[in-house]
Amino acid sequence: MKHLYLKLLLLCCLFSCSSDEKAIDIVLNDVRRGAVLRTVQINNAEFEVNNPESLYSIVLEEQDVQDGGLLEDVSVLISFIDNTPEDGDLSTTSDIFESLILSDFTNGENDLPVINLEYTFAQLSDFTGVPINSINCTDQFRIDLDLNLNNGDTFNLNNAAGTIVNTTGFFKSPFTYLINVIEPIQTNLFTGEYFYTSLEDGFFGATFGQERIFNIEQGHSTNVRQFEFVEGNRNTLIEFSILCNNTEVTRYQKTILSCTGGDQTDKVLIGPDVLFGLANQADDSVFELWFLEAFEGFDAQCNYENFPSKIRLSKQ
Repeated sequence: MKHLYLKLLLLCCLFSCSSDEKAIDIVLNDVRRGAVLRTVQINNAEFEVNNPESLYSIVLEEQDVQDGGLLEDVSVLISFIDNTPEDGDLSTTSDIFESLILSDFTNGENDLPVINLEYTFAQLSDFTGVPINSINCTDQFRIDLDLNLNNGDTFNLNNAAGTIVNTTGFFKSPFTYLINVIEPIQTNLFTGEYFYTSLEDGFFGATFGQERIFNIEQGHSTNVRQFEFVEGNRNTLIEFSILCNNTEVTRYQKTILSCTGGDQTDKVLIGPDVLFGLANQADDSVFELWFLEAFEGFDAQCNYENFPSKIRLSKQ
């Protein structure tokens, strides 16, 4: 345990953990009770419509109390989400695509098992049985991961805490990922200074506080955008995607909201609303983000769930 704590303390130094993500809190509250698949890097998280060779690529690091010694295998489950069902809903149920065993991992720079998950559009289309020419912009593939340990335990989204699954904290271990099907936009679109207003307040009021200017930048993938929300000495990164004439907030993102008292690592998480936000892919002057606070019950003990909020961003 001491060895793992010292390692995570070093990792926090290397990866600039924020003040509310103290290594000792993370270890005592989460890691010794389970294991994680930490998102080390996202190389590309999108498929380009009609491009079978589009490559989804992320790097994962397995952590457990034996520094990877408990890793048995990782089940990778894939499903297709048809968000354009006008000609019939082609959505599929989740099914096991492959199982990754310890020998599929390499030893990473932190002396922990690391793997690069890479799948092409054509691979996942073939697996789900949905023809590429029937897949449209805004459709999605979903990846779910089951981390199976050699002591019989399994960890996934269903039994992970908000401090683990949030995508902007230290571990970034949601155990689930969406691959958006996009029409690529130019890198300069939906970037720059935008004036933010709240159209529909969240549970505690405007989710991102008073009206202000946010500087929006390109994120890890072609159509991903991000901005930093700073309130006093608290800050968090907010990420979203441009999906043709729609926007979607990335799932399991951390806010500054919390009701957990002394446990400041646990924050209310947000995710996309049932309906996409509004945008015009050809005109980035104004767009909206529609999302849910306490997404899927990750409410930091605030006792609410899936509370809708909407904001508008206007280019300056």
